[in-house]
Amino acid sequence: MPRVAYLESIRGLAALQVLLLHFFAAFAPDLVFSPLATAGIAGYIHLSPLYFLYDGYSAVYIFFALSGYVLTRSFERSLSQPFGQVLARIVRLGLPALAATLFAALVMLVFGRPNVAAGELSGSAWFTGHWNAEVSLLAVARDGVVNALLLGYRDLPGVAFLAPWQQPVDQSFVAPLWTLSIEFYGSMIVLGLCWCAPRSRVLWWAVALLGAAFTIRSAYICFFVGHLLASFDRAERPAPASRLLPVFSILFGVLLCVLAEVWQPEWLRSLCADPIWWLFPGQFAPMQQKTFGAVLVLVGIIDLEVARKFLSKPWLVARSKLSFPLYLTHWPILFGPAAAFFLLLNDAVGIELARVGAIVGGICLALACSRFFLPVDRGAIELSRALRKRMSAPSVPDVANTEASRIVAAE
Repeated sequence: MPRVAYLESIRGLAALQVLLLHFFAAFAPDLVFSPLATAGIAGYIHLSPLYFLYDGYSAVYIFFALSGYVLTRSFERSLSQPFGQVLARIVRLGLPALAATLFAALVMLVFGRPNVAAGELSGSAWFTGHWNAEVSLLAVARDGVVNALLLGYRDLPGVAFLAPWQQPVDQSFVAPLWTLSIEFYGSMIVLGLCWCAPRSRVLWWAVALLGAAFTIRSAYICFFVGHLLASFDRAERPAPASRLLPVFSILFGVLLCVLAEVWQPEWLRSLCADPIWWLFPGQFAPMQQKTFGAVLVLVGIIDLEVARKFLSKPWLVARSKLSFPLYLTHWPILFGPAAAFFLLLNDAVGIELARVGAIVGGICLALACSRFFLPVDRGAIELSRALRKRMSAPSVPDVANTEASRIVAAE
């Protein structure tokens, strides 16, 4: 099946959520941290649906569920060489990650770490505490390949038994890379499910349901949800005639995401905290609540016709191609030139205008850089496709010969 255009737009808007979260966390921390302790309008915004517009944490889980959907379509077309799919996936994710890490290291060499002084001035300990990487070729290679794809980072969602080899995320050149290891292992989950589906429907159902139960308190549940939605063509089928249920799903999902940092149900806190050996290690309860909320938002958008029409607009779909480049490059822009610009503006116009100027100027620069980074992303896509085709091509004659032998034997 062809790619569904409006799913691309959802990915693009989710990337904007992440972008806004990080810029607000750096220059307007009251909008992001400690909503109950923040007085004034910032606290009210954080506890309102407006917070979802820059809730990058929830956006990440939307990314994961979308990947489960899109990867199902991709893997279904070529299952003859699973190893080729794995290698192609490494190339697809690894090349942009390595390029982004190298770019961040160059920015750090040019600008140093202006985020330290900028964070102290803006009142953001988060901004001061990140970007503690050591600039070296070995550090770039480790962070861009090993950490990003295989290990993940300490105290963040991922593969728990790899913790002894993980580094803190504040030592990363590009902290958003913490999601790529989950993306990689989640794609392996989807590949396994796609491999099971044509062999036995019973096997597929068993693996899907048991796997979803096993990962119910982790980010990996998103990939099972995305795969199940794709298996029933949820995004390609006509949207339901009734708007009531999709609208309720979106509103309830947004509510769960917004309230996650100040309230979680007791059953969810217990589920995430209990040392149950037969369940994948749990995230913190707020993050898992955002996971469930993000899934509800995505399902509601898929089932709402008016949302599909808006998100299918060509200009929005076209600009959403920048989502992954923007996701990878905005971090060094924020911690390098945007932080330095904030310090200069503070001396010239005062801190409040400096906050606004750094956010607007930094976001514009990040969008511009994502366009220059787009060829890297496209190159990784083309290389992974070529690799997949090359590894699957030899299997075609073999399948044909095997089928011919069976026909001859039957005759």
